Amino acid sequence: MAFRLASETYAFSRYGVEKTAHVLALDHVSHSTKGGNTFYYFLEMDGRRFVKDFRGRLPEGRSLSVLSLPHDPTQVIPGTNKSSTFDIFSGLIGGHVMAVLAILLYGLLAWAGPSALVEWFKKRRQIING
Repeated sequence: MAFRLASETYAFSRYGVEKTAHVLALDHVSHSTKGGNTFYYFLEMDGRRFVKDFRGRLPEGRSLSVLSLPHDPTQVIPGTNKSSTFDIFSGLIGGHVMAVLAILLYGLLAWAGPSALVEWFKKRRQIING
C-alpha cells in the first residue's frame, strides 16, 4: 500500500495534467468496516463520462480542477498544477489528517523495524535458547 501511494503521488506530481471535470452526480457510497467511506461520482471530462472513486465528498453539479494522468485520463484527483506533493498525497489517502498520520506511521515503521531487527540479532542466542 505504501509503495502504491508513493508511486501514484509521484506520477500525479510529475506527470499530472490539469483539467476541468464536471461532477454530474453521486453514484454510490461504499462504507468500510475499517473506517472511512469511498464516494463514487459520475464525472464528465473531455467529452467522456466515467465513474471515479474519491475518499472525500465533491460538489455535485459543479466543475472542479483535477489532475489527470496522460496515459490513463480516468485516473484523476482534485488538484491543480500548483498542488504540492503533500496535497496530492492527501487527496489520495483521504485528507490532511490521514496524510499526516500515514507519514508518521511510515516514519515510525522505518525507524522501529531496523532497530528491532538489530536488537533481535544482538540477542538471538538468548531468544532462541530461552
